[in-house]
Amino acid sequence: MAFSIARRCSSYMDLVGGSMAEYDFIEWFLNQIDNPLFSYELQPVSVLLWRDRFSRVIHGSNEFRALSMPLTLGGSGRGKLTMDINDSGGKVLLTDFPEDMDDAKYIYIRAMEKGALAVIFRDKYPGITRRIVVTATQDYSWDRAPPPIIPALTVPKEVGDELGRHVGEEVDFISDVETKLSTGYNLVVNLESDKEESVILAVHHDHWLTGYADDCLGVGLGTLLLLSAVRNRSSFKRGLSFISFTAEEAGNPGFASLYWAYGSTRYVEYLKRRELLNSVYAVLNLDVVGRQYVTHTSEDLSMQLSQFVSTQWELPKPYFDSLNFEMNGIPAMTLSSLDYYWDVYHTDRDTEDKVNVQEIDSALKVSHQLLNHLLTNDLTPSPYISVLNRDIISVGLGIELREDWETYRLVKYLLSKYLVEYRRDGSVKTIYTNSILSYVRRFININDINQVPLRVEEMGTGRVIMDTSTIKDTRQLSEYITQIIESLTEDMNINLVT
Repeated sequence: MAFSIARRCSSYMDLVGGSMAEYDFIEWFLNQIDNPLFSYELQPVSVLLWRDRFSRVIHGSNEFRALSMPLTLGGSGRGKLTMDINDSGGKVLLTDFPEDMDDAKYIYIRAMEKGALAVIFRDKYPGITRRIVVTATQDYSWDRAPPPIIPALTVPKEVGDELGRHVGEEVDFISDVETKLSTGYNLVVNLESDKEESVILAVHHDHWLTGYADDCLGVGLGTLLLLSAVRNRSSFKRGLSFISFTAEEAGNPGFASLYWAYGSTRYVEYLKRRELLNSVYAVLNLDVVGRQYVTHTSEDLSMQLSQFVSTQWELPKPYFDSLNFEMNGIPAMTLSSLDYYWDVYHTDRDTEDKVNVQEIDSALKVSHQLLNHLLTNDLTPSPYISVLNRDIISVGLGIELREDWETYRLVKYLLSKYLVEYRRDGSVKTIYTNSILSYVRRFININDINQVPLRVEEMGTGRVIMDTSTIKDTRQLSEYITQIIESLTEDMNINLVT
């Protein structure tokens, strides 16, 4: 059944939030899981629908198929081909995808600033064209942002190699895309229960190109877990909600630079408005499952769960729908093969034949163990709170944290952050920290100013945590870091006392 659902989901090329493909798949899917013990809700979400209608690169008599990159606005034209980004003004830049493909946006932004007519990204793999989202601003914020206005296209390695032999010659580019507002749907299936707390089992059905592992297979495996839970519901301490999110890949109508996990962003906002967020006990998310996998979660949760579930544990990453729950202090984890899927990630080669059946069986077993534990056993906030108590004392904040869930969620919200580091070498990296106080404090006694990020922002809000652009030496840095810690502790003191 999981494979059947994944095949149907994957059969829609570019199943994006707000598309007819999404409506058709949801209708089909609901017919597969009709059960009197389930209640169903379609939560509408206003989304930006982006669609690639026709994309080509033409050199002389040769016409090459290309893919447009979301969320560019498209366009067509002619210009000389260059591979030098510093000489791309008025020309078409041909460039390779960076090692981290999501960093393509930094190349795109720089080319846009240089006045390039268009950017063509050459894939590192032959026969592969993929969709990677680019935005027009360097940050990662939910704030409305300008759209990426010049065309960006992707071509397979062999096409890029051929174009590379004609640098200095003219090429035509066509990027015919559609952008419009539409309505996507978060599909919520609740297993009927009288419990006050619930565990969320999360997946997403939207995908670029074929999306078999990302995340159609997650939808199929999540469905199996949901149906399995029906048989064991009498032993549950908590209710269960299965949610297939829309607009995980993109969908923010304001062209925000934090464009992903948009459907779950809206869902968490909905829970906040109805004062239901604290009723969510924990979240288990399945995303890009199909090969070797790891379970991403915070150290305090992996410490507790590793006693009962054997899996490889890693710290959270911001690329999944678990992001929005983590940011609000809700215990969350994502089981994912993302780090082992880059060769076909966001391509039309993300198909059933690329998965490993043994790894899928193992992932299903581990997911079942994790879900069952969250439904039938109790987590404790103690490991996290005890570490933070020492951390808080070390910065002179005279507050002893209570070891209860209300305090846990509040302190997680205040201290556990995804940060965006703008480094002195020009790179930009996102990192997760269990304690922003510990993160900042480690720069007090540093001996080399070049090891300190130029600027650090809080992901989502864009709030500047550190800006060392005017700091000249380590003495100034130490004084500056001390001021930041004092500001953070004052903010914590206000929130905790309130």
